[in-house]
Amino acid sequence: MLVAGSAQAAAWTQPRGGREVIVSLHRQDSTHGFDLDGEAVDIVDYRKTELQGFAEYGLSDRLTVRAQGSVRRLHTRNARETEPGHFELAARYRIASGETWVLSSESAVRLPGGDGDPGSAQRGSSDAEYDSRFLLGKSATLAGKAMFLDLQAGVRRRDGEAPDERRLEVTVGGRPARRVMLMAQVFDVASVGAGQGPFEAYRYRNVQLTAVYDLPAGWSVQAGAVGTASGRNALRERGGVVAVWRRF
Repeated sequence: MLVAGSAQAAAWTQPRGGREVIVSLHRQDSTHGFDLDGEAVDIVDYRKTELQGFAEYGLSDRLTVRAQGSVRRLHTRNARETEPGHFELAARYRIASGETWVLSSESAVRLPGGDGDPGSAQRGSSDAEYDSRFLLGKSATLAGKAMFLDLQAGVRRRDGEAPDERRLEVTVGGRPARRVMLMAQVFDVASVGAGQGPFEAYRYRNVQLTAVYDLPAGWSVQAGAVGTASGRNALRERGGVVAVWRRF
């Protein structure tokens, strides 16, 4: 299981009866954005602090269900607001697998929480969203160390004025030590044209680097940094994440 900017499961499904719970705290600041040409420009300072809860359960070896919710605090120069984020329900099905690889599909519905902020792509919308994607996972060893690659590609359809999105996510991870896992993740999001109202066409690419340390009794802790590497009509975010995992 991986923790992303918005928590997403990897291609592997839980075993039947397997459970995992993750609670994470995300903090992102933005003093600049990207214009139509991808150049950095000054914007009204924007800050988001979000507490997320994530849980998944293996209904069978091939089918895993999950739920995710959050509470976030948005802060700009002119306003502060605390509100619930989207609540997400999803199911992931293992289509095929081999000794070192797995192919899955996942469908999710994201129910609206607060009002959101339609002024920027990353700030989200206040309407329902529907996510469909394929996931490919590959495990390997390098110099005797466990490694993995997770690829995800899909479409997020959005109600209301916001445009639909194409999403591509890549995660590379490895264990340099028995209790330590390092992950590098790229999240690429592009709108399918422009939406209505204030929603122009946009694109952004976030990069996240984290380390996970395994504790006894199924507990793990995670910490890392996230930032927007490039974009158009999007925020240039900088921030961090800390999380606690519990496997059952």
